[in-house]
Amino acid sequence: MKKLNKSLLPALIATALASTAAFAQDSKELTLYTTTDEGQTIVTQGNQYVEVGPGEAAAADENGVRLIARVPDALGWPCSLQVANDRKFPAYQMDDLPEGNQPREIVRRYLEDAEVIEPSPRFRNGGSHGSFSVAELMEFVSPEYWYTPESSQAILADKRPDTLLVSLYVGINKAVIDNHTFKALQELHGDSIPTLFVFNDSNVVPISYFGPNVSMEEVLKAYTDRGIRTADVPMWELGDFNVNPTGAEFEKLFSNIPALEDIPPDRQAALKADLEKNGFTKKPIFVSVVGGTDTIAVDQPARVRVAMSMGYKNIPTLIQVVEVDFVVQRCGPGISSGSGADGGTTVSGGTTVYG
Repeated sequence: MKKLNKSLLPALIATALASTAAFAQDSKELTLYTTTDEGQTIVTQGNQYVEVGPGEAAAADENGVRLIARVPDALGWPCSLQVANDRKFPAYQMDDLPEGNQPREIVRRYLEDAEVIEPSPRFRNGGSHGSFSVAELMEFVSPEYWYTPESSQAILADKRPDTLLVSLYVGINKAVIDNHTFKALQELHGDSIPTLFVFNDSNVVPISYFGPNVSMEEVLKAYTDRGIRTADVPMWELGDFNVNPTGAEFEKLFSNIPALEDIPPDRQAALKADLEKNGFTKKPIFVSVVGGTDTIAVDQPARVRVAMSMGYKNIPTLIQVVEVDFVVQRCGPGISSGSGADGGTTVSGGTTVYG
């Protein structure tokens, strides 16, 4: 694998995230401004603004800017591009579901018919698709998992939403409930738990797919060789991670892990103080792989070394894929269809995974 110069990674991410929405207007005197932060597009008009998350849409006219309930078919770029439509699954709304055990029907529609719910509520804002009974949700309890929470703090920390996640994987034909929070949410909500269903791309798998104690190298190789990528963690800012490599694994994969004596004393002291106070509760180490390449980068090599010097045998790490065509990825889960002259290369690696 190629090691990416650390300074190049922010530039690549900035390019991928430069724009995530565009709105066409007939109004003669209407100015809109947009910016994007942590996956949300903020649209402002005068002193009004709305936050638009994945799967949502906004509209503006002489009466102001607002979220709209249904995404119009003719919304336009980027999701109207053929390359995006080729990878989008058919969508429906919660109101379209029949009465009775809706969680089972949601999962069935995704795994059997490749249908997803739109719009997608924002987990970090406490959004959910609805509240469902414990009996209905128990059907999806299994040993599978797609992340590990940082263990020194309460699972329902202040910033973690009181919403249960059920992560769906069409490639391996499974629905995986978040066992880490399920019991705590039962104690908090009782028999009816707010639940959000996460629809993953066809090449996405839970980290448990690789078995216990999977190495960082194995996960990276699965993506670069076969296009298989791991599911996103819910809250990396609370320390959620998906692999837990040793310092030796970092030294094997990255030549830029500095020797302790090469880290300035004041920097060492600051890193040590932070680790003593917070550990990895605020952020794991990020290892990024550039989509479509075998290039990887580690974001805090000095922090890795200081943690090793403090006796950390394993270092909580988040492996993420930086996709060049990130905008198309946000159009919704789907099955990769390769390249097209009218839209570029689709986000997925092209490999459908079967368990």
